[in-house]
Amino acid sequence: MRRLRAAPIPGAVAIASVLALLAGCAAPTRPEPTPRTTPDSVERAAVQRTTQAFAAETGDARLPWVQLWTVAQFPTQMQLCVGEQSHGQLAVTFGRPPLTAVSYHIVGSGSEPDEAESARIIARCAGATPLDDRVLRLLDRYWNQLYSYELTVVRPCLLAHGYPVQRPPTRDTFARLLRAQTPWSPYDTVKVPTRFAWYALADACPPLSPALNLATSPG
Repeated sequence: MRRLRAAPIPGAVAIASVLALLAGCAAPTRPEPTPRTTPDSVERAAVQRTTQAFAAETGDARLPWVQLWTVAQFPTQMQLCVGEQSHGQLAVTFGRPPLTAVSYHIVGSGSEPDEAESARIIARCAGATPLDDRVLRLLDRYWNQLYSYELTVVRPCLLAHGYPVQRPPTRDTFARLLRAQTPWSPYDTVKVPTRFAWYALADACPPLSPALNLATSPG
């Protein structure tokens, strides 16, 4: 007995054609961006500002920097470096903002390091602990924008990357801390193992938005 072949259903043919067309027009998968391997303009400026404040040569190869430090982190990190380089014989004190009224003194009754070596140690450590003080160079009319950016963008991003973040202050306390030149930052508790880790994190979670970065004064 001869069988009749069923005619295709027009609607099904149309749907199949549309699906095939969509599959052919699907956008190709975007390749992952190449990880950064060199400092950007913000990092170069931070290294230059910090080293110039201590009369150091930019890019001291003997003590390479790993990350940019916040205003809250900088004094501790600078002192750790100075203490290590001087074998605990040199101490540093800072004014506000941190790159002003800097002084150092010999710890205890020893005579080492001498004045010249002390200056060299301070200079080397300045090159190794670059300070990101851009928030101190924002006019107060940008403080609300900075607060919102740090709480809604930077803080969640750092947490998503596995870094601890301190509990944020209220908006009023945030402004008071900025006015006292002791600002809070989500980055205050961040410490990375390598400069490449810093590049990756800073690119994923920029400490300042492009608009806020443009609003900072040269200092």
